[in-house]
Amino acid sequence: MNKILNKFFYDISPLFFIGVFLVSSFVLSAEEGTEIESVTIIGTKDDAKELPGSGSVISNADLKKQMDTDIHKILSAVPGVYFRTEDGYGLRPNISIRGTSIDRAAKVTLMEDGILIAPAPYTSSSAYYFPTTGRINSVEVLKGPASISQGPSTIGGAINLISTPIPEANSGKFIQELGQNGMVRTHGYYGGNSGNLGALVEVHEHQTDGFDGIANVGGDTGFNKSDVMFKARYESGNHSLTLKMLEMNEKSEQSYVGLSQASFNKNPRLRYGMTQYDVMDNDGDQMSLTYAGSIGNFDVVASKWSNDYHRDWFKVDKANNTKAHGVSNGINSVISAANAGNANAQAILDGQLAVQVKLKHNNRFYTNEGFQFKVSTEVGMHALTVGYRDMEDSESRYQEYECFDQSASGVNSALYSCGTGYTGSNNRLRESEATSYYIEDKITLGDLVVTIGHRSEEYDQVENRWDDGTPTRTQLNSSYPKTKDGDYTSTGFGATYDLNENMQLVAGFHEGMTAMFGTDPETADNMELGLRYSEGMSDVEVFYFQSDYESLKAECKNSQGGDCNEGDVFDGGAVDVSGLEVSGSMILEGNNGTSYPIGLTYTSTDATFANSFDDDGDYWGVVAAGDDVPYVPDRSLALVAGFVKSNGLSGNVRWVNNGSSCSTAACGTNQTIDAHSFVDINLRKALNENVDIYVGVENLLDDEDVVARAPKDGARSQKPRTMKVGFALNF
Repeated sequence: MNKILNKFFYDISPLFFIGVFLVSSFVLSAEEGTEIESVTIIGTKDDAKELPGSGSVISNADLKKQMDTDIHKILSAVPGVYFRTEDGYGLRPNISIRGTSIDRAAKVTLMEDGILIAPAPYTSSSAYYFPTTGRINSVEVLKGPASISQGPSTIGGAINLISTPIPEANSGKFIQELGQNGMVRTHGYYGGNSGNLGALVEVHEHQTDGFDGIANVGGDTGFNKSDVMFKARYESGNHSLTLKMLEMNEKSEQSYVGLSQASFNKNPRLRYGMTQYDVMDNDGDQMSLTYAGSIGNFDVVASKWSNDYHRDWFKVDKANNTKAHGVSNGINSVISAANAGNANAQAILDGQLAVQVKLKHNNRFYTNEGFQFKVSTEVGMHALTVGYRDMEDSESRYQEYECFDQSASGVNSALYSCGTGYTGSNNRLRESEATSYYIEDKITLGDLVVTIGHRSEEYDQVENRWDDGTPTRTQLNSSYPKTKDGDYTSTGFGATYDLNENMQLVAGFHEGMTAMFGTDPETADNMELGLRYSEGMSDVEVFYFQSDYESLKAECKNSQGGDCNEGDVFDGGAVDVSGLEVSGSMILEGNNGTSYPIGLTYTSTDATFANSFDDDGDYWGVVAAGDDVPYVPDRSLALVAGFVKSNGLSGNVRWVNNGSSCSTAACGTNQTIDAHSFVDINLRKALNENVDIYVGVENLLDDEDVVARAPKDGARSQKPRTMKVGFALNF
């Protein structure tokens, strides 16, 4: 930790002294300023209504209604956003915006307080780390042409999570939750101001034993996750410097392994005994220093950050390592064979045949650090914004293997070392250096507002692999280093036209890209047309969107289950995506001071391949023109209805229905994911102005639908009916 701190403060020293100079130089001439807590990409819900495209803000008041800790459920309130559940808790989200590849949310720009938070956004963008949702204060989702300001992934859009702000007055909050399956969540923070200084300390602890069982051997399937955050701010007039430090740790007994259809039908929430040793260990540190202020007619936000993250996901790699009993060894191959009726494959999964099981330490170290700034000003009818980012990130792998012997009675031996490990892709270092800038001009012409934007991305990437066979790096593989340079520009425009004080037309177009390591980026042309209506306590938005991919790219991952080398990139060619997004909300006033808020979101999406090809099962498999893109459901619908009484009692019911999809383009037998739903309820009572108590139930109807197949032939069920109770104390 001390090493990280020393490195960080060495790196931020130029920004720190520049910030101090600016604050001291302008303190005498600065006007009284408002408090700037967090870096946003939209702002308030009212700001979202003025975007030259579609966007959503989920406020802290919204989050309090259900007290969700699963980002998938929070994002169900945003049209155009899809998700694929994996562990039932949202620990490692799979998120798609407007048809982007859903796996590990790798095609979405993810930020916390305006800073990229993927472990390595250019080198390895998969969201194996995701901010702890239970401590997040609000959420922003930006789509359409405005998203080109938030790269590097600009086809679908961006998600920005806002952390807890430093309170204006000395105050804090303490939240305690208890729930089924040994769930305990404790969240507390305290902060305030004294003169020009402000600070905040926040702790979030979340643990559970898990809802799945493990066949034959037993054991927990939950997690223990801890976050500690510290913020400090110096503010003078319109200028502020904010230091943020976050330390997180997680250990979760999670597994990649889904179930054969026969196993799922028998018990959808019982894992195979061979997953006994599967576990994810991760930890990380994040630090940032942000200057925000006004200098004359210019508003400036500048940040220097450093993120370090380590994870070791130890999990089943070969379910039948020696290929005994005439069955292939890959875990997805065994599940696929069982789905096809192979009795030996099913017996291996059930622990009824003796096999050697091979597990892999997916042991990786990530870095992500850089500097960025945004300057905005107004000149006549023009509102100009210029942004710049200079960063570097990396992924380092030291991966080895361990094995155990599964007996015919389902008993597992102790682990022992096996396999070579530490060679080739298991001993590699990938690095990227990237610079980007964007320029945006918002031109106001009466009721017509036109926004024009341009973005440029340049990056240099290098990969090295070693053949040491040990966690050292002296024998460089003869085929390395390999390098790749990227240079991509994109342009977009959006327009809003006020038909009257209640109704607004929206239109936009933008070129989008997603950086891929070692190959050309994924690209698509995107357009949207929309209508906004707002009157009194009612809001309605309708958007049509379309994305034409020149080249859909996919990276091989264990979670996909393809017969490929992890990290390799595959080209799916041209893809057409189109859809309709509808969202609406209203508040009905009842008797005796009771109100009834209602919210609805609906998305319909058609995402299909425009060409036919066969990659011999490496990733996509056999694809015919017109096949659906995997994991993109044809529709989604979310309805939230509640009541708020004057005596402090409130409640909500949330019903979410996701349409059907498939885990592969060919959509073979037992690769379908049928339409499925869940119902959550929440009841809250304010005992006084400082104390609330609440109770919530997830999946009220205890549905057991298949909600995912990951790897592609392994069925997974949603979280069972689960109740929690809690209280929130403001002090």
